[in-house]
Amino acid sequence: MSKEIIAYILISMVFLGVFGGVVSILPSRRARAIGNLRITARKYGIETSVVQIADMNASLSDRVTAGGIRREPKIRCIAWSKRYSDEFSSVPEWITYALKQKDPSGSNWQLHTMPEKTNKLTDDYWQEVSRIKTCFPERCIALECTRSEVRWLGYESISTTSDEFLQAMLKGLDELTQLNISISNEKTTSNATLGTSSVYD
Repeated sequence: MSKEIIAYILISMVFLGVFGGVVSILPSRRARAIGNLRITARKYGIETSVVQIADMNASLSDRVTAGGIRREPKIRCIAWSKRYSDEFSSVPEWITYALKQKDPSGSNWQLHTMPEKTNKLTDDYWQEVSRIKTCFPERCIALECTRSEVRWLGYESISTTSDEFLQAMLKGLDELTQLNISISNEKTTSNATLGTSSVYD
């Protein structure tokens, strides 16, 4: 084998090694699509972040060690958050988890409320929340409402178009935000006119 051929082979091997290394560190098509999706979301006032939340679908062995020590398993997911446009003193605060299997009550969601007064929200409110849940994109793990924002927690799906995912997310977050603001405004108005009355009662 001539020196020229050996040189070509060596140059080709080096080129393939360098090119293969570059390709391996480039983001996949799916990763690029999700990245673009999150960048677009910012234009609509939506923030995204990686978070850890309680894994409500963890197995018993994940919750309790062989020695009987209780554990609190976590799951890593993406939070899509929309902040309230202003400070509202009485917005509902809660988090509800999507269940892989129905709980004993027959529900597909497990609700964890925060302040005690949230337990006194009306059935009409929770029925509206249930309707809004159907507006959100699939692969949702939990929905959370805090004093400052509402959050969808789960994994982005690009099986449909990115635009469909984003529009569904916007619709769900906007409607949940407006629902909570209306509850806060009703409570504020009620307290102003009746003193001690509450829309939670």
